[in-house]
Order: sequence, then C-alpha cells, then structure tokens
Amino acid sequence: MKELTDATRQMNQILHQCEEDGDTFDTTLNKLSRVKVHGVIFPTLMLMEIIDKFVDGYAERQKKIEIPATEEELQKKYAKASSNWNSKLN
Repeated sequence: MKELTDATRQMNQILHQCEEDGDTFDTTLNKLSRVKVHGVIFPTLMLMEIIDKFVDGYAERQKKIEIPATEEELQKKYAKASSNWNSKLN
C-alpha cells in the first residue's frame, strides 16, 4: 500500500511541475509513465484519465495562488491570515 501512496505523491508532484514548466500533454504523459508500483507501470489510458482530472482542477488551483490586485486586498488578506495564525498559537 505504501508504494501506491508514494506513486500517487510522485504523480502529483510531476503534474504540478509539468504544469509550472508548461510541458505538453505528451511530455507530461511520458513523465508519468515512468512511475511504477511494484515494478509495473500504469496503463496509458489510466494516466490520460489522471491528467484529465488534474486539468479539471486548474481553475481552482489558479484561484488559490492569485495575488491580490490592490494594496487594500493585500492588507485584508494579511489581517485575516495573521489573525488565523496567531489564534492557532494561543
């Protein structure tokens, strides 16, 4: 089971890196096809489904990394984040 969990983690890292690097579909598929569990590679169809599901989450990932457009938005974000952080410490 640990190998499957490790493979999932490795695939996720590959997908994020490929997205960041702007790799093509074929390049991404090729990199994912190197991941093995118990010495066995995943079927190509399964890897294509994994990529497709990852792409579905693109808009959500972009929302999470957006930088506030104005100084006011930045200050609000700072106030909220620092308040949340400090409340966890107390």
